[in-house]
Amino acid sequence: MIQHMSPELDQLAAALAKAQAQVKGAAKDSVNPQLRNKYADLASVWEACRDALTANGLAVSQHPGCDGVMATVDTILLHQSGQFISSRLTAPIIPQTYNREAPPMVTAQATIAAVTYLRRTALAAVVGVAPADDDGQEASGHSAGTPAPMPRPQSAPQQAPAPRPQAAPSSTPPGIDPVCPTCSGKMWDNRPKKASGEMNPKAPDFKCRDKSCQGLIWKHTEKAAGPVPSTREPLLDAPPPAEDDRGFPF
Repeated sequence: MIQHMSPELDQLAAALAKAQAQVKGAAKDSVNPQLRNKYADLASVWEACRDALTANGLAVSQHPGCDGVMATVDTILLHQSGQFISSRLTAPIIPQTYNREAPPMVTAQATIAAVTYLRRTALAAVVGVAPADDDGQEASGHSAGTPAPMPRPQSAPQQAPAPRPQAAPSSTPPGIDPVCPTCSGKMWDNRPKKASGEMNPKAPDFKCRDKSCQGLIWKHTEKAAGPVPSTREPLLDAPPPAEDDRGFPF
Protein backbone atom coordinates (compact mmCIF):
# COMPACT_ATOMS: atom_id res chain seq x y z
CA MET A 1 0.00 0.00 0.00
CA ILE A 2 1.04 3.64 -0.46
CA GLN A 3 3.07 4.91 2.47
CA HIS A 4 4.13 8.45 1.50
CA MET A 5 4.01 10.81 -1.47
CA SER A 6 5.09 14.33 -2.31
CA PRO A 7 2.53 17.15 -2.20
CA GLU A 8 2.66 17.44 -5.98
CA LEU A 9 2.70 14.55 -8.46
CA ASP A 10 2.04 16.30 -11.78
CA GLN A 11 5.54 15.96 -13.23
CA LEU A 12 5.99 12.42 -11.94
CA ALA A 13 2.63 11.35 -13.37
CA ALA A 14 3.43 12.81 -16.80
CA ALA A 15 6.84 11.12 -16.89
CA LEU A 16 5.42 7.80 -15.75
CA ALA A 17 2.75 7.88 -18.44
CA LYS A 18 5.45 8.32 -21.13
CA ALA A 19 7.62 5.60 -19.56
CA GLN A 20 4.85 3.05 -19.45
CA ALA A 21 4.32 3.48 -23.17
CA GLN A 22 7.92 2.28 -23.63
CA VAL A 23 7.95 -0.48 -21.02
CA LYS A 24 8.47 -3.96 -22.47
CA GLY A 25 7.10 -7.28 -21.34
CA ALA A 26 9.33 -9.19 -18.91
CA ALA A 27 10.77 -12.35 -20.46
CA LYS A 28 10.19 -15.69 -18.74
CA ASP A 29 13.79 -16.80 -18.38
CA SER A 30 13.76 -18.56 -14.98
CA VAL A 31 12.26 -21.87 -13.82
CA ASN A 32 10.52 -22.42 -10.51
CA PRO A 33 12.13 -25.57 -9.02
CA GLN A 34 8.91 -26.58 -7.22
CA LEU A 35 6.19 -25.79 -9.76
CA ARG A 36 8.47 -26.53 -12.76
CA ASN A 37 7.12 -23.48 -14.60
CA LYS A 38 8.92 -20.52 -16.15
CA TYR A 39 8.65 -17.03 -14.71
CA ALA A 40 10.18 -13.56 -15.12
CA ASP A 41 12.79 -12.98 -12.42
CA LEU A 42 13.90 -9.65 -10.93
CA ALA A 43 16.57 -9.10 -13.58
CA SER A 44 14.03 -9.60 -16.39
CA VAL A 45 11.64 -7.08 -14.82
CA TRP A 46 14.45 -4.51 -14.57
CA GLU A 47 15.46 -5.12 -18.19
CA ALA A 48 11.87 -4.51 -19.25
CA CYS A 49 11.61 -1.06 -17.61
CA ARG A 50 15.12 0.38 -16.96
CA ASP A 51 15.54 2.17 -20.30
CA ALA A 52 12.02 3.60 -20.22
CA LEU A 53 12.44 4.93 -16.68
CA THR A 54 15.84 6.47 -17.34
CA ALA A 55 14.72 8.13 -20.55
CA ASN A 56 11.92 9.93 -18.71
CA GLY A 57 13.80 11.07 -15.60
CA LEU A 58 12.42 8.33 -13.32
CA ALA A 59 14.19 6.04 -10.89
CA VAL A 60 13.17 3.30 -8.47
CA SER A 61 14.74 2.78 -5.04
CA GLN A 62 13.90 -0.28 -2.92
CA HIS A 63 14.68 -0.77 0.77
CA PRO A 64 14.31 -4.27 2.33
CA GLY A 65 13.79 -5.16 5.98
CA CYS A 66 12.68 -8.09 8.17
CA ASP A 67 11.80 -8.88 11.77
CA GLY A 68 12.64 -12.59 11.68
CA VAL A 69 9.11 -13.55 10.68
CA MET A 70 8.00 -11.11 7.97
CA ALA A 71 10.02 -9.61 5.12
CA THR A 72 9.33 -6.02 4.06
CA VAL A 73 10.29 -4.00 0.98
CA ASP A 74 9.65 -0.26 0.64
CA THR A 75 9.62 0.81 -3.03
CA ILE A 76 10.05 4.51 -3.89
CA LEU A 77 9.31 5.83 -7.39
CA LEU A 78 11.35 9.06 -7.85
CA HIS A 79 11.23 11.84 -10.44
CA GLN A 80 14.13 14.16 -11.21
CA SER A 81 11.98 17.06 -10.05
CA GLY A 82 11.96 15.66 -6.51
CA GLN A 83 8.43 14.36 -6.61
CA PHE A 84 8.00 10.82 -5.29
CA ILE A 85 5.57 8.15 -4.21
CA SER A 86 6.39 5.17 -1.97
CA SER A 87 4.66 1.90 -1.12
CA ARG A 88 5.30 -1.06 1.19
CA LEU A 89 4.88 -4.79 0.52
CA THR A 90 5.28 -7.59 3.09
CA ALA A 91 5.33 -11.38 3.01
CA PRO A 92 6.07 -14.15 5.53
CA ILE A 93 9.51 -15.76 5.52
CA ILE A 94 9.12 -19.50 4.91
CA PRO A 95 11.40 -21.50 7.27
CA GLN A 96 13.72 -24.00 5.61
CA THR A 97 14.82 -27.47 6.70
CA TYR A 98 18.21 -28.90 5.82
CA ASN A 99 18.05 -31.84 8.21
CA ARG A 100 14.96 -34.01 8.59
CA GLU A 101 15.69 -34.47 12.26
CA ALA A 102 15.95 -30.71 12.93
CA PRO A 103 12.92 -28.38 13.01
CA PRO A 104 12.51 -25.77 10.22
CA MET A 105 14.15 -22.42 10.90
CA VAL A 106 14.44 -18.99 9.27
CA THR A 107 17.75 -18.84 7.42
CA ALA A 108 19.51 -16.09 5.49
CA GLN A 109 18.63 -17.86 2.24
CA ALA A 110 14.94 -17.92 3.17
CA THR A 111 15.01 -14.22 4.04
CA ILE A 112 16.76 -13.28 0.78
CA ALA A 113 14.29 -15.36 -1.22
CA ALA A 114 11.35 -13.53 0.37
CA VAL A 115 12.93 -10.11 -0.15
CA THR A 116 13.77 -10.88 -3.80
CA TYR A 117 10.22 -11.97 -4.45
CA LEU A 118 8.89 -8.75 -2.90
CA ARG A 119 11.30 -6.60 -4.92
CA ARG A 120 10.25 -8.24 -8.18
CA THR A 121 6.55 -8.02 -7.41
CA ALA A 122 6.66 -4.42 -6.16
CA LEU A 123 8.81 -3.16 -9.07
CA ALA A 124 6.52 -4.72 -11.67
CA ALA A 125 3.42 -3.30 -9.97
CA VAL A 126 4.75 0.25 -9.47
CA VAL A 127 6.18 0.64 -12.97
CA GLY A 128 3.56 -1.33 -14.87
CA VAL A 129 5.54 -4.34 -16.08
CA ALA A 130 3.30 -7.29 -16.93
CA PRO A 131 5.15 -10.62 -16.88
CA ALA A 132 3.61 -13.18 -19.20
CA ASP A 133 3.13 -15.70 -16.36
CA ASP A 134 1.75 -13.45 -13.62
CA ASP A 135 1.74 -15.33 -10.31
CA GLY A 136 -1.96 -14.57 -10.02
CA GLN A 137 -2.59 -17.04 -12.88
CA GLU A 138 -0.81 -19.76 -10.95
CA ALA A 139 -2.81 -18.98 -7.83
CA SER A 140 -6.14 -19.11 -9.70
CA GLY A 141 -5.25 -22.33 -11.56
CA HIS A 142 -5.39 -20.78 -15.08
CA SER A 143 -1.73 -21.08 -16.04
CA ALA A 144 -0.84 -22.53 -19.41
CA GLY A 145 1.45 -25.22 -18.07
CA THR A 146 0.55 -27.93 -15.61
CA PRO A 147 2.89 -27.93 -12.61
CA ALA A 148 4.40 -31.15 -11.42
CA PRO A 149 2.52 -32.71 -8.50
CA MET A 150 3.93 -31.90 -5.11
CA PRO A 151 5.14 -34.86 -3.06
CA ARG A 152 2.71 -35.89 -0.39
CA PRO A 153 3.99 -35.62 3.17
CA GLN A 154 4.71 -39.00 4.66
CA SER A 155 2.66 -39.78 7.71
CA ALA A 156 4.32 -41.17 10.78
CA PRO A 157 4.22 -44.98 10.90
CA GLN A 158 1.48 -46.31 13.08
CA GLN A 159 2.60 -48.22 16.11
CA ALA A 160 1.18 -51.65 16.71
CA PRO A 161 -1.08 -51.80 19.76
CA ALA A 162 0.52 -53.19 22.86
CA PRO A 163 -0.39 -56.84 23.40
CA ARG A 164 -2.93 -57.42 26.11
CA PRO A 165 -1.77 -59.42 29.10
CA GLN A 166 -2.77 -63.05 28.72
CA ALA A 167 -4.59 -64.62 31.59
CA ALA A 168 -2.96 -67.61 33.18
CA PRO A 169 -4.27 -70.79 31.53
CA SER A 170 -6.46 -73.00 33.63
CA SER A 171 -4.82 -76.15 34.90
CA THR A 172 -8.13 -77.98 35.02
CA PRO A 173 -8.13 -80.76 32.40
CA PRO A 174 -10.66 -80.04 29.62
CA GLY A 175 -13.96 -81.74 30.19
CA ILE A 176 -13.27 -82.50 33.87
CA ASP A 177 -14.27 -79.16 35.43
CA PRO A 178 -15.50 -79.55 38.97
CA VAL A 179 -19.22 -79.39 39.62
CA CYS A 180 -20.95 -77.30 42.25
CA PRO A 181 -20.94 -79.08 45.59
CA THR A 182 -24.39 -77.61 46.33
CA CYS A 183 -26.42 -77.98 43.12
CA SER A 184 -24.06 -80.13 40.98
CA GLY A 185 -24.14 -77.46 38.29
CA LYS A 186 -21.32 -75.85 36.30
CA MET A 187 -18.93 -73.47 38.04
CA TRP A 188 -16.87 -70.39 37.14
CA ASP A 189 -13.10 -70.95 37.22
CA ASN A 190 -11.70 -67.93 39.07
CA ARG A 191 -8.06 -69.07 39.11
CA PRO A 192 -6.92 -67.26 35.90
CA LYS A 193 -8.30 -63.94 37.19
CA LYS A 194 -6.71 -64.50 40.58
CA ALA A 195 -3.36 -65.22 38.91
CA SER A 196 -3.53 -62.09 36.69
CA GLY A 197 -4.54 -59.82 39.58
CA GLU A 198 -8.05 -59.07 38.25
CA MET A 199 -9.57 -60.76 41.31
CA ASN A 200 -8.71 -60.89 44.96
CA PRO A 201 -6.29 -63.80 45.53
CA LYS A 202 -8.34 -64.73 48.60
CA ALA A 203 -11.43 -65.35 46.47
CA PRO A 204 -12.62 -68.97 45.99
CA ASP A 205 -11.13 -70.98 43.12
CA PHE A 206 -14.56 -71.93 41.75
CA LYS A 207 -18.00 -70.35 42.08
CA CYS A 208 -21.32 -71.72 40.95
CA ARG A 209 -22.65 -70.18 37.75
CA ASP A 210 -26.20 -70.19 39.13
CA LYS A 211 -26.66 -66.84 40.85
CA SER A 212 -29.32 -68.33 43.14
CA CYS A 213 -26.82 -70.92 44.37
CA GLN A 214 -24.01 -70.08 46.78
CA GLY A 215 -21.84 -73.10 45.98
CA LEU A 216 -18.10 -72.44 46.33
CA ILE A 217 -14.82 -74.34 46.17
CA TRP A 218 -12.25 -72.31 48.06
CA LYS A 219 -9.18 -74.38 47.27
CA HIS A 220 -9.24 -76.79 44.37
CA THR A 221 -6.69 -79.60 44.31
CA GLU A 222 -6.37 -81.46 41.03
CA LYS A 223 -5.82 -85.15 40.82
CA ALA A 224 -2.51 -86.45 39.50
CA ALA A 225 -2.39 -87.21 35.79
CA GLY A 226 -2.53 -90.84 34.77
CA PRO A 227 -5.00 -93.64 34.19
CA VAL A 228 -8.31 -93.40 35.97
CA PRO A 229 -8.20 -95.63 39.07
CA SER A 230 -10.84 -98.23 39.54
CA THR A 231 -12.76 -96.51 42.27
CA ARG A 232 -16.22 -95.11 42.75
CA GLU A 233 -14.88 -91.89 44.26
CA PRO A 234 -15.19 -88.71 42.17
CA LEU A 235 -12.19 -87.65 40.07
CA LEU A 236 -12.16 -84.15 41.55
CA ASP A 237 -13.16 -82.55 44.79
CA ALA A 238 -16.90 -83.05 44.52
CA PRO A 239 -19.29 -83.67 47.42
CA PRO A 240 -20.26 -87.28 48.19
CA PRO A 241 -23.56 -88.41 46.70
CA ALA A 242 -26.62 -87.93 48.85
CA GLU A 243 -27.97 -91.03 50.63
CA ASP A 244 -31.34 -91.93 51.99
CA ASP A 245 -32.01 -93.04 55.56
CA ARG A 246 -31.04 -96.62 54.64
CA GLY A 247 -27.62 -95.63 53.30
CA PHE A 248 -28.43 -96.05 49.62
CA PRO A 249 -27.51 -93.25 47.16
CA PHE A 250 -30.30 -91.42 45.44
